[in-house]
Amino acid sequence: SDGIEADSLGRIYATDYEQGSIRRRDAAGHWTTLARDPRIQWPDTLALHGGWLYFTANQLHRQALFHDGKDERVKPYMLYGLQLDDPAL
Repeated sequence: SDGIEADSLGRIYATDYEQGSIRRRDAAGHWTTLARDPRIQWPDTLALHGGWLYFTANQLHRQALFHDGKDERVKPYMLYGLQLDDPAL
């Protein structure tokens, strides 16, 4: 994971850059995938606010360092939001 956050219900949210997804671990230890999409390129930096989970897709794996000096990142860089099941978060 390259990003992690926790809510007031004891759940943990984590990015999964290998799968292009956002996952949540409940208090019992079970993991659920909340979002998975090819547009989620190296998800990072989670934040909870007003019942939404926000995260960036920073395309770290497309930097020039990993591609013989050629920057393969594609703008605009994205900020995504997932509406969660508990608006009190």
